[in-house]
Amino acid sequence: MNIYVTSEQVGLQGYWITDILAGIGKEALKKNITIVDYNGQKPITNDEYIRPLVLAIGYSYHWMESTCRQILRQGAQPLLVNAGMDIHTEAFGAAGFVSFGIQKAMYNVMSYLVANKRQKIAFFGAHDDTHSDHVKIEEFLKLSRHMHLNLGENDTYKDVTLSECAKSFGLNIYRYNAVICSSDAAALYLLKWLEERGVRVPEDLFVIGFGNSIASAAVHPTITTVENNFVELGRQAVKLHQFLQRNPDISCSSILVDCPLIERQSTGSVRYKKPLVRATTGSLPLYEADPDVLTALQIEELLRMWDDIDRRIVDGLLKDKTIVAIADGLFISVSAIKYRIKKMLTAGNFKNKEELVKVLRKYNVF
Repeated sequence: MNIYVTSEQVGLQGYWITDILAGIGKEALKKNITIVDYNGQKPITNDEYIRPLVLAIGYSYHWMESTCRQILRQGAQPLLVNAGMDIHTEAFGAAGFVSFGIQKAMYNVMSYLVANKRQKIAFFGAHDDTHSDHVKIEEFLKLSRHMHLNLGENDTYKDVTLSECAKSFGLNIYRYNAVICSSDAAALYLLKWLEERGVRVPEDLFVIGFGNSIASAAVHPTITTVENNFVELGRQAVKLHQFLQRNPDISCSSILVDCPLIERQSTGSVRYKKPLVRATTGSLPLYEADPDVLTALQIEELLRMWDDIDRRIVDGLLKDKTIVAIADGLFISVSAIKYRIKKMLTAGNFKNKEELVKVLRKYNVF
């Protein structure tokens, strides 16, 4: 038995695709299923797999639309992973959707802020071609009306780059006491931007991200965030694939993965309180070219691979120790230190150890 898989190529942002594929792999192994890289041809079917389905893992409208069209032309059906069915994706012809429960997560985030007397809220860092950002903004505006908050489109800051978002946000920063960021990468950038301007977090502004990345717990202050369990997203994709194969009469189905809120220092580590309210075609996406997003993703890739020895090496580099001094302190060879540093540079796509140290210092990592 096979599951056909294709994914968007997104460079350094690919760690989340790796996690989704890991989840697909774990669930497929349990069910004795073989994962096949989709090559643009119609998937082979049999008596058990009578429905030609392809798992399509992506984040941008541009990629999802073009990929779905290609799959449909081959007489197969796409099953979108990391995208939910809404007004923007319902025309893609997908047999199913596996995505995070963003609407519920946004309700929890907004309720959390309102319950803690933070009602002047901005949404920061969205990108026009990113499906999940559209969903978050739509829910942000809907909940603002539901909660009787005086917020609207002017309180959403979206652009091609985070620095452009920050320019617009900076003109109106006095309006707000809380910011919801589209991702942990956006939150990481915003924390540094605010620090450089003397804005205190969380005293002046609460900051909340999305992703629960390793970097979100490594910076100072640590970032309150919404967990996105991409491994679980992959596991559920396999389950939905199997469900649709067993029920070919069901034209479309979906699964939502829960996204709990993780409270940390960027909101004062305030515990969650119960809500006080009742409850395309076009140019290719440019977010991967945003240097500030890429820096956050460099940090994420680095943190995902290092161990205690790597941490101690980095600590030595941050203290301006020589490689020889670091090796003596750790009782390992100079060549072993150089090898580990080279691995870090490769993992985070850093030019040299000076750039590595500069980035870690800038974002208060360690």
